Amino acid sequence: MEHNGNVYCCDHFVYLEYYLGNIFQTSLIDLVKSQRQFDFGIDKRNKLPQYCLQCDVRYACHRECSKHRFLFTPDGEPGLNYLCAGFKLFFKHVEPYMEFMAKELKNKRPPANVMNWIRNKENRVVTPVKPERNDLCPCGSGKKFKDCCINKPLWDKRFPV
Repeated sequence: MEHNGNVYCCDHFVYLEYYLGNIFQTSLIDLVKSQRQFDFGIDKRNKLPQYCLQCDVRYACHRECSKHRFLFTPDGEPGLNYLCAGFKLFFKHVEPYMEFMAKELKNKRPPANVMNWIRNKENRVVTPVKPERNDLCPCGSGKKFKDCCINKPLWDKRFPV
């Protein structure tokens, strides 16, 4: 929405062909439910190249902004996002961390447990101290130590007291 009440399909597309109307003449609800706005949203999905439809990180980039789709796919199809290569690298890098946090949420534990998980995964524990029974387990599970690794024979071998 612009300062004068003009509403466009998207703030990246403030052009006449994407003009929906003005809130001083038409309600915002009517503008948002307009056929032009619907078509704009559907085009974002329907104009996606086959290369993107088959991408294994499409679930994370959500097809990104249409304004950034000005490159050609390796097959020569137009509509590839110029940020695609970076998105792929980033989403592949964060995938294990996001999966861990999703698992924590599913098990009704705080996703912030990912920090302990990363610390332990990268063996950054400077001076490992065997936790007390009711402390969070340092394995990153989010469980109390007494309900997790306390009885595992590997504990004393990995972290001698």
